Amino acid sequence: MPQDPMDFAAMAEALSRSADYRVLRRLAPRPPTPPTMGRDCRTGILLDTKTTGLDHAKDEIIELGMVKFD
Repeated sequence: MPQDPMDFAAMAEALSRSADYRVLRRLAPRPPTPPTMGRDCRTGILLDTKTTGLDHAKDEIIELGMVKFD
């Protein structure tokens, strides 16, 4: 059964006021910008990782976040 998006916003707001929860929100894409004439344009990715710890032998990657940029 579809939910009203405003219900989701209200739920996220209520959870974010609690010390027990952290609410992540979607990153809104930025509009593309054409490259400046006469200059090279390169593409990169900003990579953020979340892990269960710092020991590569026993801990795991649990989340990857990537944002492409030019």
